[in-house]
Amino acid sequence: MGLLCSYKILAERPEEAEELESSEDIIMATNATATEVKKRISLPLSSHRPVPYNGPSREEVLGLRRQYLTPGLITYYREPLLVVEGHMQYVWDETGKQYLDGFAGIVSVSVGHCHPKVVEKVREQVGKLQHTTTIYMHPTIGLFGKKLAEHMPPDSGLSVTYFTNSGSEANEVAILSAREYTGNSEVLSLRNGYHGGTQATMALTAHGTWKFKSNPAIGIKHATPGYCYRCPYGLEYPSCEVKCARDVEDLIRYETPGEVACFIASGSTAEFASPTKCRPVLAGPARSSGASRTGASRRIW
Repeated sequence: MGLLCSYKILAERPEEAEELESSEDIIMATNATATEVKKRISLPLSSHRPVPYNGPSREEVLGLRRQYLTPGLITYYREPLLVVEGHMQYVWDETGKQYLDGFAGIVSVSVGHCHPKVVEKVREQVGKLQHTTTIYMHPTIGLFGKKLAEHMPPDSGLSVTYFTNSGSEANEVAILSAREYTGNSEVLSLRNGYHGGTQATMALTAHGTWKFKSNPAIGIKHATPGYCYRCPYGLEYPSCEVKCARDVEDLIRYETPGEVACFIASGSTAEFASPTKCRPVLAGPARSSGASRTGASRRIW
């Protein structure tokens, strides 16, 4: 998550909106440093006014979390943020302070918070049928699968969807499917990538912060990512001759039987910083295991 940032609007009250039309004070936070950056930018202003919050205080919420929820749920910042309402790209805390959400629920709220069209459809469906099992039929899931298939590249063969409840479950299914289809057990993952918190996805993850020492990594090999911004080899593109991608060939040759089930990479390690020349080397196996969460599937291929 090193490339993810959170942006906080420092103008805290609606009456200060006029100042926002010309400039914003932005606090940018990464996993390495926290740098205050001041820029003149133009941001859309929200006409939304949050409902006054009358729930437990921030201290009470923190106490409830510590007493009744697993300590495995971490919080960011010395003073954890309590978010009580959201609208499109903005969220509000219990005091009514407004924030520009550049984190999007770890890249999950892709169309904004409480988008009117999403809210309308959810209310409509919950009012008719809240839940059923896939052993019975319902038209929506098939229509959704059809729409996803229509967004895939022509002749790609990407026309069948297995819907899951989380990213960890999706990655588990992808790895299991690849192993079953190929008959191979070895899986290639990239260092510094995050793939989930279940047994297999934690093994795929190659970042010490998100791994338990009691969890074995069986049949997983971690390759060096193409990260030109801070090259792990201290080289520069193109004189490096894409050493990172070539090392994947050596990894397969020397640390596997010569064939693998699949290759998996998180967006931050495969897309953001790798040179274009690396991607043909990686694209073949990557097509077997899925696309990123941006919705821009045509751009990926």
